[in-house]
Amino acid sequence: MGNTIFKKYSTATLLYKILNDEYLMLSEDGKIKNGCKYNINIPELKIQNSKFIGKPEDKFETLLFLPPNPQRIAEGGLRTKGLFKFSYKLVDNQWHVCDLEGNPLIPAPKEIQEKINEYVNGLEDSDKRAITQLPLITVITVVYNGAKHLEETIKSVLNQTYPNVEYIIIDGGSTDGTLDIIKKYEDKIDYWVSEPDEGIYDAMNKGILTALGKGLLFLNSGDKFLSKNCFNDLKIPAFLYCTYYIRVGNKLLKRVISKPRNYKLGLPVPHQSILFENRRILYNTSYKLAADYDYFLKHGYNNKLPFIKGSLVFYDNFGISSKEIMIRDKELLKIIKENFSFQHFISAYIFFAFKRAIKKMIRLLFYDK
Repeated sequence: MGNTIFKKYSTATLLYKILNDEYLMLSEDGKIKNGCKYNINIPELKIQNSKFIGKPEDKFETLLFLPPNPQRIAEGGLRTKGLFKFSYKLVDNQWHVCDLEGNPLIPAPKEIQEKINEYVNGLEDSDKRAITQLPLITVITVVYNGAKHLEETIKSVLNQTYPNVEYIIIDGGSTDGTLDIIKKYEDKIDYWVSEPDEGIYDAMNKGILTALGKGLLFLNSGDKFLSKNCFNDLKIPAFLYCTYYIRVGNKLLKRVISKPRNYKLGLPVPHQSILFENRRILYNTSYKLAADYDYFLKHGYNNKLPFIKGSLVFYDNFGISSKEIMIRDKELLKIIKENFSFQHFISAYIFFAFKRAIKKMIRLLFYDK
């Protein structure tokens, strides 16, 4: 991707309308007609039957919309109105729409050319010369009955100053007001769906299936960006600095991840602070709490990924994986055994046992008083 640097705010929203009005319903807020939804064919954009044509070795097809589901509660966002986002590349002084691999396809429409040039012209001279591409970043939020904190998460994504961010929300069929919050921001969310799922990793896979970005970041309900400039020093893949809190007794202790941990003992940084390259890889849903570590290793990453500096991400450290430590450790050890030497597996086993003993001691000292 290159290490292009973006530093200045832009109000540009790079939405590309891929369908003529004849495909849209005038009576339902301009949404795509049901008979057309899964039969969209645009050869010049490599779209066939509402799927993006990728590489032959891709493990799945990237979808415009998730397949029909009789249990679906609701679906919406800009895509349902025929509005999409793409990566862009500069070729012969003209910005081009790119396919999923970053290859230029067709010149971008005039209004998008103007918006990108407006953004580039607002940068410092040294940065203007470096910009030859504007990669799309997809942020995926998974939520279920998360009305209490979801709006904070949504705002932190929509307030990003980088002008080419795609936002996808996958809801598990919430009943607590979550949908009201999503619909409040529907005209800024690229795609969202509410339907029952088989757990958090199944929901995250749904997001991946519909993600068009060159980069992927998973920011679930309760997590949030602490800065508006998280993608200004854009490197794909990369680690983002992360701030989180742990509960000790009745106190919240702030922790800042300023450097990665040993990736052979688990995720080197919290999952929410990893900007993945979109390689069309899905989570292994046979893991209930540690599929994020398996996913990380499948990408072939290690501690040497670039670090985007600054405390940029807050994540909610009070999820189920923090409560079911024994189950998570068992899954982590299974993954470690499959990916590293037996000697390392034994060392990891001892490490996890020691870590659990320390946590038990902390509970005895603080929680049980």
